[in-house]
Amino acid sequence: MDHYHHVTVGNVSRSGCVDNGWGPWSFKGVFDLQETQEGVRQKAANLLPVLWRRARGTAAKAVPIVYRKGQKQTLHRVTNITLPNELAQTAYVENYISIFLGKYLPANCWRSPCDWVEIAYALHTSDKLIQLGLLSLGLFAVGESQRAIQSYCCALQKLQTVLSIPTEVQNDSILVACKLFSLVEIFHGADENALSQGFKWQSHLSGMLAIIQSRKPHLYQSGFGHQLFTDGRYSLVISAIGNRQRAPLNTPEWRTIPWEKEPKSSMDKLYDMMADLSVILADTDEMRCCNHPAQKANMHEKLLRACQCLDQSLKGWLKETGPLTNFYDNHGIYSNPTDNSGLPLAHMTLLYWTVCVILYSTLISIYDPPLFEIPAKINPRPYLRSVADALPFFWESRAGLRGANLASWPWGVCLHVAYATPHRYPEEIALLEQFVTQQNLAGTVLSFLQSLQRDSGTPEMVSLDGREGCK
Repeated sequence: MDHYHHVTVGNVSRSGCVDNGWGPWSFKGVFDLQETQEGVRQKAANLLPVLWRRARGTAAKAVPIVYRKGQKQTLHRVTNITLPNELAQTAYVENYISIFLGKYLPANCWRSPCDWVEIAYALHTSDKLIQLGLLSLGLFAVGESQRAIQSYCCALQKLQTVLSIPTEVQNDSILVACKLFSLVEIFHGADENALSQGFKWQSHLSGMLAIIQSRKPHLYQSGFGHQLFTDGRYSLVISAIGNRQRAPLNTPEWRTIPWEKEPKSSMDKLYDMMADLSVILADTDEMRCCNHPAQKANMHEKLLRACQCLDQSLKGWLKETGPLTNFYDNHGIYSNPTDNSGLPLAHMTLLYWTVCVILYSTLISIYDPPLFEIPAKINPRPYLRSVADALPFFWESRAGLRGANLASWPWGVCLHVAYATPHRYPEEIALLEQFVTQQNLAGTVLSFLQSLQRDSGTPEMVSLDGREGCK
């Protein structure tokens, strides 16, 4: 019989922490090792709601956390550390956080353009919420799943408390915490329920969106707030594209005011185009559901113009941005770049190809009459192959968990598109699928991608392992 990791509790102090040999971050609760799985689940559900409070007193959104099933694995434990005082507790925490940072962002990538995890590290010594989030990721990194879950639960409980204080909601640390919790779900959120991992990730994004919208756009014009906002847009827009919904924060105010002090980067502009793509996907579904012939024809014309406009924007962006990452040698043979400090540029390259795959596939699908031969200028095949060829760069250990995270969405989306018309892209599907069985970092995001794909379809799609293709 499978058993879930349970949180054991020793002597609870007034602060809610206990010392049972696991360090200072124990979760205040009453979990009994002899309880049934259902009993533990029920107590977890009762004790661990995260209340995402929206601006101006709108209703709170509950974010349930499900205990994940324990896996048999060899635990790579670090040296046991006793905790007689506050200094020793700090050493305990820093030890595990350093382990996570080493796995997420290896030394040869550390000096690449600033990643939001670096902001988390900069803030963690003064913010217990961020400290707990990083600690849970560090504990997961060494196989200490029970302790990691305990730290994660404590962080969620603390977040619930912080969100009840209006002035605290304005702190950048809340946005960092949202992203840390999302990262926990991406890498460690798998459990029995095939849909829950993607759902929990989406729930944290809903919380992050609520926090962002609780401030005015001009409060994201500089400093950590600006970078966290621009980074946060990525998660929100890929979620919208995956759900074929219009991306949030896509009004003229949100697309301009945060950049009045700092000009938009090439990545910011690409996110704008991805938001435009989400509108195209939502409009496509609305057109297909329309039963009024004249209205449907008007919607079709509008869609074609939107696709053509986005195509022109992509071409203009590419010309303005300049050379992207070149994954091929002079003979056209794939050659893995040796400098992983270029990981952000490589990710931008991957995103550009992925947007082209989605746009051109959508354009082909709405052509009337249907295309029997696909014109070269809107053929997704070269972009699918380019993505497949580039993915090994992100799976290597030197790219760290950051590389795996950055490559996860393009990989999943390209498979999703290819599965929609498998007769058209058999070679590309084989290239994209080969990473499933390889011993590299691709395996760290596989269950997450499968959960997202299952969740994007109808209930009967749950058993298809994410192979249902585009809607």
